[in-house]
Amino acid sequence: MGNVSDRILTVLCSQLESNIRTKSRLLKEIAMPQHAYNQWRRQYNAQIIMEDVSNLPEVKFIDKEIPTLMITNEDIYYQNLNYVFALEDPEKSSCIASMARLRPEFYDESPNPTLVIQRLIKEAIHSIGHLKGMDHCGNIKCVMAYSPSVGDIDKKEKAFCERCKLKMITLGIKI
Repeated sequence: MGNVSDRILTVLCSQLESNIRTKSRLLKEIAMPQHAYNQWRRQYNAQIIMEDVSNLPEVKFIDKEIPTLMITNEDIYYQNLNYVFALEDPEKSSCIASMARLRPEFYDESPNPTLVIQRLIKEAIHSIGHLKGMDHCGNIKCVMAYSPSVGDIDKKEKAFCERCKLKMITLGIKI
């Protein structure tokens, strides 16, 4: 969504395949719907973006067994939350993740592209976990742990804990 580096998308696809055996395919760049932009907040409404994008021809007929993951550089929010790193819609098997607050420079720190990619990978795996039926996990190292801050994302690993792996097996979730 918008202008996301090909390098970031390529690394993300590779990591999704190696970490959770999820196939990915890259779609052409999709413009951000301008009516999703809230000028007062200076953010995009993630729910509006997902509704609009899910109706585009290039996305509409994608197999629902294969999650649709949208990545943006823009800051996003959902309902009355100040921001979200990502938002999922299990009914449409789609999610959007924002890199805006994953970037150290958002917090007046030095740029660190490697850290941004690591954070994005964790958020992508987390979102796909939700799409597959997983809930938040109490283990702060588990990729399914609730992460209200980038510090929480940094504490996570990019893997499911043993308890979540067992839950996936009992639910018949293949990741």
